[in-house]
Amino acid sequence: MDSIAESSGTRGPTNIEFAPWYELSMPYRDVAPSTEQHREDVPRTSDQLRTAAERAYCLGDLTSARELAAAAGIGYREVNDEWGAADVLALRGAIARCAGDWSAAVGHYREALSMFTIVDDLSSAARVYRSLAETLFMAGDFDEAAEVMYEGLTVLPDDPILLSGLGYSLWYAGHEADALAHLNRALAVDPDNRAALLARGQIHADLGRPRLALADLDRLRARVDDEAHRRADLKSARGISLIALGRTAEGEAELADALLLVPHRARTQRRVAEARLREGDTERARIALHAAVTSPQPLPSAHADRARRLLRRMSSAPV
Repeated sequence: MDSIAESSGTRGPTNIEFAPWYELSMPYRDVAPSTEQHREDVPRTSDQLRTAAERAYCLGDLTSARELAAAAGIGYREVNDEWGAADVLALRGAIARCAGDWSAAVGHYREALSMFTIVDDLSSAARVYRSLAETLFMAGDFDEAAEVMYEGLTVLPDDPILLSGLGYSLWYAGHEADALAHLNRALAVDPDNRAALLARGQIHADLGRPRLALADLDRLRARVDDEAHRRADLKSARGISLIALGRTAEGEAELADALLLVPHRARTQRRVAEARLREGDTERARIALHAAVTSPQPLPSAHADRARRLLRRMSSAPV
């Protein structure tokens, strides 16, 4: 199921897919599901206000959730309940993130993280590290997301979510070798980590290591309930790997399927360009590269810059 953060309107960047390694409808910690309004007395205590804020959040009433959580935070601080104040700050971060207010979300998460550290609740701190890093990733700040996950790994060294998230952040920031090291660690802890397998397989495919790529990607083929963009990435990465191994017809079929799944996906277009270059068709490669760098579903900036540099070498036409 898509995260509530993915389906809501946003005021931040809208070109970054939801962080693929960590999808929960309620960032930081689970809450009891609520599908309808509950009649109850007006909340008065901080705990009641916090519970009411969670319920409003789950129902999508972000305005009420924001107001109730703020009131709960005031109450916790008045009685010097530092853990309660930290807990509600993490909730306020989730609410801001859902609303697409990345700056406010980051601020709330950072303050919650500091307070959980002060009260020595490392378990809660680790969960906030995940949510903070995910928010930075969604906002497109991949280097900062990686730094947060490095910090989180000092608390939970073998956390597969932090390890795979660090791998994705480093990959999107253009640091493929470092990304592979952490994805390898994630898979050593959790060999069936689908997010890590997909990332590692794609990196190997893009680096021209088709056998290593297929070893990961072929383990993911049976599942058909993944999001369309992930299935497209799987197919396009398999496509260029199969073509590199001389299995051209199979590879071209995978690329065609990827284009049908998400027609304007920049990552697919970049891989189509690679396939066209391999067969010596520079004009069609140039067209695919141009589609990649002008796509409404763009590549991460580090990857887009590489595509633009290649395009400039191939063509004098302005990008």
